[in-house]
Amino acid sequence: MRKKEFNDFFKLYAQNVDKADKQYFWKLSDALIIEIIKKNIFDPGESGTILDAGGGSARWVIKLCEHYRAHFTVYDLSEDMLVQARHNLLKSNFKNRVTLVHGDIVKMNNIATGSIDHILSIYSPLSFIDKKAEAISEMYRILKPGGKIAIMGHGHYNAVASKINNSIALPSELYKMNKTYRVKWAQHVPELNTFSKESLENLLSDSGFTPIITYGVPVFIQPGPEDFDLENKKYSKISKALENRDFFESIFSIEMEHNSKSTVINRGMNVFSIATKHY
Repeated sequence: MRKKEFNDFFKLYAQNVDKADKQYFWKLSDALIIEIIKKNIFDPGESGTILDAGGGSARWVIKLCEHYRAHFTVYDLSEDMLVQARHNLLKSNFKNRVTLVHGDIVKMNNIATGSIDHILSIYSPLSFIDKKAEAISEMYRILKPGGKIAIMGHGHYNAVASKINNSIALPSELYKMNKTYRVKWAQHVPELNTFSKESLENLLSDSGFTPIITYGVPVFIQPGPEDFDLENKKYSKISKALENRDFFESIFSIEMEHNSKSTVINRGMNVFSIATKHY
């Protein structure tokens, strides 16, 4: 991905990403991710350091600071996202528990080998990285033995289904997606990597990780086009429906019941894998 293309996208994205909570589709998706992290990553009382690889505006570490005592490091290549992160942390009660680092997660020379207790990478920074195998190997290097990684990528099969049903994509685009596992969502969005359960787990295994469990997030509920409004001012039909608490909780329950089943995971809009680095 060209540097200008990356910077142009995240300059605009940084301005509004934290407003996504207004759309209930993203509220539900966030709730699923938090539940998965609680079930799989670490004890709430555990101290140590957790690195958010591609953590952007620190939105996620601020959420997680409410549940966990650990110190967090946000590592991100976008200066615009880190400016927003500083702004968000100043408004929070957690600025003393979060370190911001500007850099490329493909080569984290300023992070010592075996110094990080756990790694998170949420909402698919891996999809933006050309050298994805190198990035995973670097995460393996900095993680302590016994530590866990929870990493997310755009779901390949969901992307193909969306391009067929929502975009009525040309056959040439579909053939290319199917062969390259890459997708172009919109003119302003760079071409991104997509992953199946199998391809993401294989990527982790090839770098030395042992996959534990993979989820689709979400697997049944689908966003409307309004949920991708850059200014987060529009509201989809599904986001409006999810404002009903009973409906929200029923969808959450159904998603969590099925989203780690091997026959269902690849329906996911995102594929979210948990793996460990053995002693």
